[in-house]
Amino acid sequence: MHRIKAKGISSRMVSKTRWVAPKDRIQQWNIVMGDKVGIIAGKDKGTIGEIKSVDRKTNSVIVEGKKLSKKHVPMQPAAPEGIMRKEQPIHISNVMLLHPDTQLPTRIDRRRVEKTLGDGRVVERWSRFVKNSDIEIPKPARKYDDKGGAEMHSTLPDDVIRVTYQPPNAFDPPVPTCLIKELRNVHKSTHSA
Repeated sequence: MHRIKAKGISSRMVSKTRWVAPKDRIQQWNIVMGDKVGIIAGKDKGTIGEIKSVDRKTNSVIVEGKKLSKKHVPMQPAAPEGIMRKEQPIHISNVMLLHPDTQLPTRIDRRRVEKTLGDGRVVERWSRFVKNSDIEIPKPARKYDDKGGAEMHSTLPDDVIRVTYQPPNAFDPPVPTCLIKELRNVHKSTHSA
């Protein structure tokens, strides 16, 4: 927990990660970030939510607004009474993808499908289908945040092009003359022999 405190994160907000042996980790994931899933076990059984993040090392997912737990933290603007609610990981076996038509949890099948891209190329890709049918479950479109944290503080393109340094005189060297004389003096040595 000391490593977490060194990063400036409250150890009260970070739950201990469960270690899963590499042989027990799921190799082929059918659920990706942004999928709508039904929770089939646990305290939120029978509810539907969207996948917020996927942790492949612990075989778990975080569903937005589900499996909330209270965390007592120091008083802060986000939690004026000192209690925050945080989503906890749910094991992958406790969620199922939804049928595109009925919006009910369903088993799925993975199949290789040939798809034609916009430029005419034909590629083979894995797709998700409802078990024992030809109904395809499309992957969700990726959501990108146009104004990320780093972009908000980046330099504008016009400021990058503008020349901000003007030397005092075009005939003056860019380095002070005393430094040039010192560098040219072969007899002056900075090392001790």
